[in-house]
Amino acid sequence: MARGVRLRVSGNGASLLVPEGIVSLSETAAAILELVDGQRDAATIATLLAERFEAPPGELARDVGDTLAALRERGFLQL
Repeated sequence: MARGVRLRVSGNGASLLVPEGIVSLSETAAAILELVDGQRDAATIATLLAERFEAPPGELARDVGDTLAALRERGFLQL
């Protein structure tokens, strides 16, 4: 995560706490961010999600890449 950004997961869903406020996350984005640890790359995250949700890794790889790119563009994630 970028400096000042935190992931919050609650019974109501997941959100990013950012200096400007709160950003609600989709279930997909939350699942991806739960696996971001500074060690795993996008392909590893996609593989782990494919195992968890019994989905084809190729389909998830695109979603993971797009989500991480969007979060980086908004300044919420640094890799």
